[in-house]
Amino acid sequence: NGQGYPDYEKYICIIDNLKKWMTMNANIEIKEMPKMDLAYVSSIGTRNLESAYQSLVKWARPQGLISEQTKMVTIYHDSHKVTEANKVRMSASILLDKPVQVSGEIWPTSIERGKFIVGSFEIGLHEFEKSWTGLFLWMNENGYKKADRKPFEIYHNDFNQHPERKAIVDFCIPIES
Repeated sequence: NGQGYPDYEKYICIIDNLKKWMTMNANIEIKEMPKMDLAYVSSIGTRNLESAYQSLVKWARPQGLISEQTKMVTIYHDSHKVTEANKVRMSASILLDKPVQVSGEIWPTSIERGKFIVGSFEIGLHEFEKSWTGLFLWMNENGYKKADRKPFEIYHNDFNQHPERKAIVDFCIPIES
């Protein structure tokens, strides 16, 4: 029929290398996380995420919401595995520690408390996809099932300020209890 057989040895090698990379680069925990209140700007397509964050910061700075402790959060409404990069829906968000008035393109939302697989990384931007793939592999291999909620990233630094331009980030997958 003209179709070749998949190279299973190559596939197993890729998986083994990913597992080794995760062991060296990830700290993975199961955590009960509290409810998080956020303000967000919608973004469609990965190329538009940076401008969504710029709009969010432009709104948040005069409100006194930006400090060294500020956490930014990206919520993924679509999977990059099944949705084209230019159509992936995301929310560029800021974690709030107090209620605020939102307006214009800024909207309120929250991430409900729950159980999550949390993978903590210090990585370059080019390693985000590998990190997500590895974390979902870890989830499956350890018998967890993704809950019907959205995965997200919590940023603990501004990667532009890091000497190696690395992000200190938690990747969070909601799981069933």
